[in-house]
Amino acid sequence: MSPQRTVITGGRALVGDPLTAHVNVTDVAFEDGLITEIAPNLPTAGGAVIDASGCWVIPGFVDTHRHLWQTTMRGLTANWNLNQYVYRIRFHFAGLHSADDVYAGQFAGSLDALSAGVTTTIDHCHITNSPDHADAAVNALADSGIRALWCYGFFPTPQSEPVFTTPDDRLRDAARIRRSFFPTDNGLLRMGVALTELGVQPFAETRKEIQTAADLAVPVTCHSCCVWSQPYINDVAVLHREGLLGTGQLHSHANKCTDTDLALLGDAGCSVASTPDTELQMGLGSSIFGRAQGAGVNAGIGIDIVSNNSGDMFTAMRLLLQHQRRDALQPALDSAGLGSVGEVPPVTTRQVLHAATLAGARALGLESVCGSIEVGKAADLVLLRNDRLHMRPVIDDIDSIVLQATAREIDRVIVNGHTVVEGGALPPNIARRGIQLIEDAHTHLAQRVESLGGWELPLPEAPLVDLAAAAFEASFA
Repeated sequence: MSPQRTVITGGRALVGDPLTAHVNVTDVAFEDGLITEIAPNLPTAGGAVIDASGCWVIPGFVDTHRHLWQTTMRGLTANWNLNQYVYRIRFHFAGLHSADDVYAGQFAGSLDALSAGVTTTIDHCHITNSPDHADAAVNALADSGIRALWCYGFFPTPQSEPVFTTPDDRLRDAARIRRSFFPTDNGLLRMGVALTELGVQPFAETRKEIQTAADLAVPVTCHSCCVWSQPYINDVAVLHREGLLGTGQLHSHANKCTDTDLALLGDAGCSVASTPDTELQMGLGSSIFGRAQGAGVNAGIGIDIVSNNSGDMFTAMRLLLQHQRRDALQPALDSAGLGSVGEVPPVTTRQVLHAATLAGARALGLESVCGSIEVGKAADLVLLRNDRLHMRPVIDDIDSIVLQATAREIDRVIVNGHTVVEGGALPPNIARRGIQLIEDAHTHLAQRVESLGGWELPLPEAPLVDLAAAAFEASFA
């Protein structure tokens, strides 16, 4: 049976690179998951038709940093800083998650992403507490229908009875996952690895993790230059000094990067991911986004953790845009007043939309697959309503998409040619399953957390991040 041709008609489509493309009324045809034609008045006989009248047709959002498993603790960290997050979640609550809890978090988290127009995400999955946990994480992604780069997290989650007793156990399990779940690199899901943070283990283990990624021929993501510890670990400088910066690496946060660090990342062909919600709240510092762009470093946008903030990319774009503008404009205002502010804003709506789409795809190594509407790319699309009272009039399409639209404008989400959200909603049976799974997982987790001392565990006197940094510095003395 030949694949069905589908034509999206009557919409205003953003075709090409979102940084430069114009929005025009045109049809978009796709077949077998790929965009085949883009032109006005395409023939529709013999195929399916999606009426996009009153809608923009935009590329699906690409999330460049997320920990999906933490959907089990939605909103928990709303008033926490990084010390509280690391001590409570990373060093305690993560170890209480069963494989079923991980499945629930991954599945519900992926559905949350899809319903918010995120068709592609990276999953920095640092809860691989056992082979069963790893299997559950991948299976949940596959069952959700999202496109993802799933990154095996090597972080040694503290547990009372660990299944993995040495770092090499996880490295071997990553190879098993590659063989079992990712025999090729052409599927909706692809594999990467997520490095353990520097300072958690001897640096020799970091070398092994990066070598494992090379052996498995998968990309690397890591948390970099975002912990304001005493002493400070400069991840980028250390990896460069040790000859371990590599093309295609994705460095999340990177808030504390110097101009020299950015030059090193750019020369190595790395990308960065900014997550404005958590960075602004938890003490990671100002976003690196604007400075990265100025240095020629590819920069995407990430949600990070819904244990803190929503999975809404519209909110993330606006937070990033306006805080970057504030950071850039305030020095001029302080020194010379409004007259010193230029006419062109330091960061534009086009730049953040590009970051949430094509730049994000580039950061994940998927630029040829998704991130823009072009013939030959995957049909990963969002139909966004523009015909409602609170959206009219539209003076500039891009400005309205970034600064006026919200997730409630989402009418349809398509991944690889398959509709996963229609009429602004997930299929009812899938939504019900996601809700039931995540509610059950949270209930079970809450009971274990209560036996440990509750969600607000008191912190040790010395911050873990400072202790880790001190140990790391001593290891190189």
